[in-house]
Parts: sequence; structure tokens; C-alpha cells
Amino acid sequence: MLKIDALNQYYGGSHILRNVNLAAEDGKLTVLLGRNGVGKSTLLRCLMGVVAAKSGSVSWRGTPLGALPPYARVAAGLAAACRGAARRSARCRRMHVSRPGLPTCRRAATSFRG
Repeated sequence: MLKIDALNQYYGGSHILRNVNLAAEDGKLTVLLGRNGVGKSTLLRCLMGVVAAKSGSVSWRGTPLGALPPYARVAAGLAAACRGAARRSARCRRMHVSRPGLPTCRRAATSFRG
């Protein structure tokens, strides 16, 4: 289970994520929807460790993720799937952290089973 408690993130003076709480259970589909600029990508960046959250906590299957680098989160089984073939290349380059033995963004998106 992915659990997010009171997550906050800022870009400059803009408060982008405000006390976000979310629980995504194993075996269930959870969708994050929203219009442009409301923080969907920022939330994914915080979950994957690309951007450190200013406050709050994130746990994956009971393990706190706050201090883990992105490659350790991927090794633990957490992955962000890219959307759309046209956007896949640029988005994967931004979010993927290259480490020996870890799946590429494309392989993680197609092989991750939870």
C-alpha cells in the first residue's frame, strides 16, 4: 500500500501541494486526475524522490520513503509509468535515475505488477 500523509511541497513562494493525503491499496487501481498546474507531476516527483517533500510523509508497503534516494524506491518496487508514446522519451529522461541493474522506465511501466 502506498500511503501519503500531510504532504506539502513548494516551488519558490507557491504552495503547490497542500496537506495531500492519499492511500492506494495493493490490487486496486488508483487514478490521479486534475487540470494543468494543480500538482500531479509534483506529487509523482515527490513519490519517486526526484524532489524532496517539504513536510509530510510517504510510505510504501509500510516502509517510510523520506530518506530513500530514487533508485532505492525503484528497487523496493515503486515505479512511475510514463504516459503516451510521444511524451515517453522526455518524461522518462527527467524522472528515470540510471543505476546498474534497475529497470528502464519502459520496462518498469510494462513489467511492474505491484
